[in-house]
Amino acid sequence: MEFSDRQIHNLFETARIVYLCPEPSELCTQLATRICPQGELVKVYLAKLDHDGIFRTVATFGYAKESKIHEYQVGLFRTVPMSDAYLRLEVLILNKDELSIKYPTFQTVDQRSPWESLVVTPITSGGFVFVFRLQVPLVMSKATQTYFEAIGKILSFYRRDNIQSGAKPIESSVSTSLNNASRHDELKDRPLTKRQRTILTLIQEGLTNSQIAGEIGYSESLVRQETILIYAKLGVRGRVDLRAENKSLRV
Repeated sequence: MEFSDRQIHNLFETARIVYLCPEPSELCTQLATRICPQGELVKVYLAKLDHDGIFRTVATFGYAKESKIHEYQVGLFRTVPMSDAYLRLEVLILNKDELSIKYPTFQTVDQRSPWESLVVTPITSGGFVFVFRLQVPLVMSKATQTYFEAIGKILSFYRRDNIQSGAKPIESSVSTSLNNASRHDELKDRPLTKRQRTILTLIQEGLTNSQIAGEIGYSESLVRQETILIYAKLGVRGRVDLRAENKSLRV
């Protein structure tokens, strides 16, 4: 079993982020670009188990501000993926169809957001649970399981109470890493995901990132970062180039 170059890069980047120990909201933002094995953006939810046995929201990335997930509370013994992963002390990986079969009573929040797979990573030493919603299906294999287990082990070192003075803050935007030449070469001509096709259509209709976010139920920051990926895949620099070249939707 071997990790791909993308997976190895993700693991190193995740370790770097955890070492710098950002605020939870910034941590979620940074993880969103470094978790998916295919390099696509991920929606991130972080919860913490309180003393009363309830998981409560700590931070999220990619969810609209009005989403109920910001007030989401889950009991430790509920039959849902987050509680199950924590009690079993193992990473759960579920594609969309499997979720409804294994957890028939589970109702996910934010139904407007299309997604294809779910990864739940418990960090029992800190009482944390990370939930990653991917917009691409995952191949269920030993390599996939081991990859996300490695991500979980790295995240287990995250501690907000161990911040070292003088640590350099990491960039709050991924535009630098996404706009370099190697990143563009890697993404160019790759197919757009379902979410990216939806966003591209709305861009072509003249909507702003804020309007797009309101239309499809994402955070504006996720939409902004998705547009960077879209431009890289289409080989354009922005909205002006997109209109000028009248780029067609690639599937």
